[in-house]
Amino acid sequence: MSLWNVITLCVLVTEVCSQFQISTRIEDVQPIFRNLPKTFTNFSFNPENFAELPELGDSLCLAKLKKLSQGLQTFNQESIAFFDAAGKPPPGITQGNLLMMGDYDMCMKMKNDSKGYYDHCFVGLPAKLFGFPVEVDWSGCLPYECRIGNEADVIQWIDSILPSYVFSLGTGTLICAETIKFDAGAIAASVCLGLVAFLVVLGTIWYECRPVINSLLTRSPKEDKAVLVDCEENVYDEITSETPPENGHPNIPIPRREPEQTESLFTRVFNCFALQRTFAVLTNTETKPGQILCLNGIRVLSINWIVLGHIYLVFSRLIGDKSYLGTLINRRNMPIILNAFPSVDTFFAMSGFLVAYLLLKQLARSGGPINMGVSKWVAFYVHRYVRLTAPYLMVILVEGFLYRQWVSGPYAFGLDPFNKACKDYWYTNVLYINNMVPWNNSEGCIGQSWYLANDMQFYIIAPIFIILLFWRPLEGVIVTNGVVLSSAITTALITWHYKLGPTSAANSNPDFDWLLYKKPWIRIRPYQIGILGGWIYWKYGQAFQDQVKLMSEWKKVVFAGPLWAATCAIQWAVVFGLYDDINKFDVDHIEPSVADSISYEIFDRIAWPLTLIIQIFLCQCGLGGFINSILSWKGWIVLARLTYSVYLLHIGLISVLLVMMRHPVFLHPDFEMGVLYLGCLMMSYLAAAVLYLSVEQPLAFLETLIYRR
Repeated sequence: MSLWNVITLCVLVTEVCSQFQISTRIEDVQPIFRNLPKTFTNFSFNPENFAELPELGDSLCLAKLKKLSQGLQTFNQESIAFFDAAGKPPPGITQGNLLMMGDYDMCMKMKNDSKGYYDHCFVGLPAKLFGFPVEVDWSGCLPYECRIGNEADVIQWIDSILPSYVFSLGTGTLICAETIKFDAGAIAASVCLGLVAFLVVLGTIWYECRPVINSLLTRSPKEDKAVLVDCEENVYDEITSETPPENGHPNIPIPRREPEQTESLFTRVFNCFALQRTFAVLTNTETKPGQILCLNGIRVLSINWIVLGHIYLVFSRLIGDKSYLGTLINRRNMPIILNAFPSVDTFFAMSGFLVAYLLLKQLARSGGPINMGVSKWVAFYVHRYVRLTAPYLMVILVEGFLYRQWVSGPYAFGLDPFNKACKDYWYTNVLYINNMVPWNNSEGCIGQSWYLANDMQFYIIAPIFIILLFWRPLEGVIVTNGVVLSSAITTALITWHYKLGPTSAANSNPDFDWLLYKKPWIRIRPYQIGILGGWIYWKYGQAFQDQVKLMSEWKKVVFAGPLWAATCAIQWAVVFGLYDDINKFDVDHIEPSVADSISYEIFDRIAWPLTLIIQIFLCQCGLGGFINSILSWKGWIVLARLTYSVYLLHIGLISVLLVMMRHPVFLHPDFEMGVLYLGCLMMSYLAAAVLYLSVEQPLAFLETLIYRR
């Protein structure tokens, strides 16, 4: 027997055996399937079975597909490769494995060998499995004649080769791989990346070689007066310099050296990109008295929680054991994943807290908002915009314009909507209005960037409340709380009108995200509570710390113990309180009542930030105990500096891994998802370190050169 005969036998026998295993499994596990036709369990091997297809139409697509099917009888090499690369019913279909994933790499080889005559295509279509409605994904190679406008023909052919007593296919969507052109956006993104890489490499080399170079570029003392201060100064020292931090991120200072007055401006600019300097800032763990160190641990744990939730969300598309979802959802710890949304409110609350605290210190030192001067108010906004936008824009360029150039895989087309959104609406991201433009935005450019838009909008209006709290505390408290109350009422009305669930994990309305999740009038509550917390800490924090120092240890325990217990219990209720609602919705398809949804939506974004601010207050005032020791551990400092970049990058990295997957992902055992999570988390931090060292920190150094003129 020839080699190709052996290969053909292996391919066909594997197909037959997999179907036989399915039937045996069904008869053993599902009594409803005991009356299946005997032909299914007595399926015999015969290559001619694959050519005895029902009568198909006369289109060019179907004619080619039938010819390929008939070619199996003569062991045609092209037919063998075609069917070997095609998706087939996998084992475990009764457990929810309906991903008929073909061999993508074999298909690409066929495409290259045939000079583009074949393409890898995907068909997602509703179907019935033994009479039950399901969603089936099929992928494999298709001839060029089947690419465009031939969905019906392709589905008819797939239906003809699948056992009719097992599958009954409906109308689906055909998507074929496209050759992505290197357009103007990709060129611009490549130029920006190349420029940044050039500056980093040149700056790193320049820093090492500067003794020799400086001797050639020595300037006179008179000329040196115009030279800006050395960029070694760490503008990340947010807490001690009273410059409001971006995204609620407190930062740690590094030792400063005296500026070298003999260095030219040219040298100092390039030194800002030197890895020796940026890496020194990243890895520095020195602290100063008065810094709110517990925020470092909170930031890192919160971003890790966000990544965990997104891992399950993104990979839900490729789950190969969907029947296990019911078991998984029944587990008492699953709300940590399915209801991970308070992790985002944590960042809103911290951002409001720090902006209020630092700006109030600046107002007190300057003698009021008027005495601060126009230049400081301009810097207040420009600093924030520039420091957030530079790394943000770099991520938009890479993910929006280069990912489709770089990434290939069975599901690479899944990146197309985001690629198109970046091309059409990138300006809304740069203007931080992407949470409202377009209005019903569900798949925008950098999907998670809705948070950045909200945070920037809150930052812009924050001085209104902070100045009022500084000048007229009572009125300030009333107005700030009035915004919280107005937001709660608005949330209740929207939830009632659109019959929305308490969370997207227990909601059937597809408009939930843009109605209730991304809009600023819904998300402002944690930020406003953070502003109130920052004001309280600024006004009463030091006096309270002095009182705590006079307390004995047992008094501290008596005072702080109930507060810790109460705040932790409330936070547990916010996360796990929806267990029954989520379980009933996902397993039994019973939606929560409107009253339950309204009550949760009103109080969750008040209770969570309020308890968090209390806990921060306790940690900073000496009542945190071992919890404060954990959250203030110096090891968090380095990772905390990367959390902004991790937030920007992690979903893009997870999505790239998803579209490149050649096999389904299984929820059971937990080890597989655990490996995916830890791997993606590590990749996110490594990519974040690159972004920090090449863009974020060099920009901070350059900003110092400009502001210290």
